[in-house]
Formats: sequence, C-alpha cells, structure tokens
Amino acid sequence: MLLNKVFFKSMTKVSVILLFTICLQIHSQSIVSENGHPEHLIVGAVIGGTVSYLVYQKTHNKFKAWLIGTATASAVGYIKEAVDPKWFNGVRSSKDFGYTALGGVIGASIVIPLKRRKPKATPNISAAFKN
Repeated sequence: MLLNKVFFKSMTKVSVILLFTICLQIHSQSIVSENGHPEHLIVGAVIGGTVSYLVYQKTHNKFKAWLIGTATASAVGYIKEAVDPKWFNGVRSSKDFGYTALGGVIGASIVIPLKRRKPKATPNISAAFKN
C-alpha cells in the first residue's frame, strides 16, 4: 500500500512537469533541429532524471540511483539507434547515442543534491502519562 502511495505521488509530480513542458512548448520556438542532437540530449535527460529519481525514492542510495538512471538512458539510446534503420528509416549515428547518454548523465544527476528525509519523531505518549 505504501509503495502505491509513493509511486502515485512520484507519477503525479512527473505528470505535472510533463504537462507544464508541453504547455511551454506550444508557445515557444520549435526545438526540433536538423541533426537531432538537442532532442536526443533532452530525451536522455528526461529518462535519466525520471529513473534516477524513482530509484532514489526506493533505495535512498544516490550512487545507485545515478548509475541506474544513466544506464537506462544509455540503453534506450542504444536500442533506438539499433532499430533506427529498420523502424524509422534513418541511419545509425554514434553521435545521437552519445548525446542521449550525455543527457542521461545530466538528467540522472538530479539525485545528487537531494537530501534523505528523516522520519518524523512520534511523541512517546506512554511516557507522558507515567506517574
């Protein structure tokens, strides 16, 4: 039950951020470029940041969260480049993979400044009523 609450809160935050960025994108200049590098960097940062934040919420281990977030973004970039010629009629590009991995490193670094929450101290009721 607790895991569902944490997951729901995390996904709510992510949904609000995504909705906010979509609304900003509507009124701003297009970010699509001819060679695609900003898109790969942004997607890598979003994937790496989201995964590392969720892993940190579960494990409270910054290095593990950063490593898993970076690895996930890199794996997604590698898989995308592997299927690019077949599914997207594109060509494989090591630069695109590199930009996605770099975005994963940057996005996963979101966990570095986070501080571990200390549980709230509950008052000792039985000690208050001792005679």
